[in-house]
Amino acid sequence: MDNTITRIMEIEKQCADEIESAERASRQTIEKHRKAVEKRKTEENARIADKNEARLKETVTEEQKKIEAAFHEAEGDLEALSRDSSLKREIQERIVSILLTD
Repeated sequence: MDNTITRIMEIEKQCADEIESAERASRQTIEKHRKAVEKRKTEENARIADKNEARLKETVTEEQKKIEAAFHEAEGDLEALSRDSSLKREIQERIVSILLTD
């Protein structure tokens, strides 16, 4: 009987050791997978951030070009207006007309 009890206890210990070993292996596998997922997540976030930064820079550059073009166009219009003597006379006449009507 003692021999049977001893054998049962040995089998239970072996089973417990096997279960503990399997649990440890599972935890290690889960931890490796978690680290791989975290790494992939970090890399993907960095890729998305880089892509967004590149698009933002491109958009800013395009808008700066548009602003510069509009500014140069306005400068040209202003120069043309300042050279137009008939327009100057017309503006002066309208100002005088407004002043005299009051």
